[in-house]
Amino acid sequence: MNIYNYTKNKLLQSSYKRFLSTTQTEQEFQKYVQVTVLGAHSPLGRFTSLLLKQNPLVSVLRLQGDNNVNNLAVDLSYIDTKCKVQAFAGPSLEIVSKSIRSSDIILLLGVENLKEDTTIAERVMREGKRVYEVAKQCISYSPRSIIVVAVPPVSVTTILVEQAFKQSHWYHPGRIVGSAAIAQAKANTLMARGQDLNPQICKVPILGGPDVDLAVPLFSKAIPVELPESHAKQLSFKYRGIKEHEFPKIMGYPNYVETCPSAEAFALWNLISNIALGLCGDQNAYCNVYVRTNLMNLICKHLVTTVKFSRGGIVHNCGIPPLTKLELQMFERAALDIKKREKIAGEFVEYLEKGRSQPPPFKQKEIQEKKILQQTVVR
Repeated sequence: MNIYNYTKNKLLQSSYKRFLSTTQTEQEFQKYVQVTVLGAHSPLGRFTSLLLKQNPLVSVLRLQGDNNVNNLAVDLSYIDTKCKVQAFAGPSLEIVSKSIRSSDIILLLGVENLKEDTTIAERVMREGKRVYEVAKQCISYSPRSIIVVAVPPVSVTTILVEQAFKQSHWYHPGRIVGSAAIAQAKANTLMARGQDLNPQICKVPILGGPDVDLAVPLFSKAIPVELPESHAKQLSFKYRGIKEHEFPKIMGYPNYVETCPSAEAFALWNLISNIALGLCGDQNAYCNVYVRTNLMNLICKHLVTTVKFSRGGIVHNCGIPPLTKLELQMFERAALDIKKREKIAGEFVEYLEKGRSQPPPFKQKEIQEKKILQQTVVR
């Protein structure tokens, strides 16, 4: 072997080893993400789109909704950021399928104009079919995307998306998350006001469900100040929106959804930013979301916990931390209510798949309860 061949073989071996070491140890993360907002014509969608347009991690923002999204996209395009805005006007599933292609994150928002005191059963009947059909479109055209469900009640609609994915080969529990953004923002703000702090530096972990009536704020684990149980109790009844003498006998009002699009939009922006940071390789991309978990499999299969995002979705679940007596009492009640919401989702999926003419059992139960309340007592 001459010196030329010897040198050539040595260089090839060294470059080959270097190639193997880099592919095995170094992970190549993306630099930007593409986000689709389904239901961007709603007030919440408009506020959220405005904030996402200014996010440096978002390279492409796709807006789907009615014809008003065309004007919204033109307005947002005047903001001098590198994010490109694309509009997809129309409620049809064909338009939805075009808008979600090549997206890393899909934000699913509600489109029905419902009152705050609309019952859970009525909300599911109005929004559930659309959510289920959109989930099937995601399976066909964007199965690897992270889907953020923000259609109230999130404790039911997230499970509808999950049930649709379970019928395919693309189901991944770490890619389907329910938004607990408004519950998180409310807890952080109450804690900051109580301690005279900036809400942006306050972080209150959330446990339980994604809706305010099911969420359990862990003020004893808050950052930067951990609150004693006496102070936590005062903030808890304010958080649930009930009177002090009624708490904890009454934990909240299940058929009441707070409508505050500007605050929820900012909270959703924070949530999507954390997910985007995880996809781009940040090692501290932690946030509270509603996910499938086996922490309490005998009672409920879904909980809001602190999770870590990375490439491919959720990579770590922090579980349930030690709880105080008050937090444990609220968490037990929330877990039982989540189980009821899971049953509602299962009944609604069966109602859609079998195409029954009669309403699902949870809706029939609500109708019977209304009839009983309307009956007059005859003496």
